Amino acid sequence: MTDDEPTFVYEINGASFANLINGPRSYEDNLRRMVSLLGKSNRSTFSLSKLPDGQDIWDVTPESLPSVFLQAAGTADAMTIEWRRVEDDGTERLYTVGHGGSRDSEPPVTIDFPEGTGRALVYPDEVFTADEAGEIFVHHFLTLTIPDRYALRKRDLTMPAP
Repeated sequence: MTDDEPTFVYEINGASFANLINGPRSYEDNLRRMVSLLGKSNRSTFSLSKLPDGQDIWDVTPESLPSVFLQAAGTADAMTIEWRRVEDDGTERLYTVGHGGSRDSEPPVTIDFPEGTGRALVYPDEVFTADEAGEIFVHHFLTLTIPDRYALRKRDLTMPAP
């Protein structure tokens, strides 16, 4: 990966996207920093997507951003992480990342986004700090996976009929 051919883009609040850069900090340090800024300056979400091979930032529009991503939402003290990936059968699925725990009832924890821009309902084991989330993002950047020690809770991508 070189600065001339970026392969990852990030979005803040789903409204703007840019190259993930390697400078003045490393890619990894930039990822950790971006995640740590959630909750500040009206930042409520951060997502990272790998561009298709051969594409760079000039080939992408908001409408054509990759649909596969790792994203965090909330604040540096309490955030949720979601991973949208393509399964072996070609189906895209969305998961909430967690440490693994009981799923006997509806998610009891509310993570509020800054400035009232949204909220997420999660289980207690699905709440992360910026430090841990930053390491998950670095792992994803390097491998396009998340560490095996984390559990995935499948989310429903279908919308209810009107």
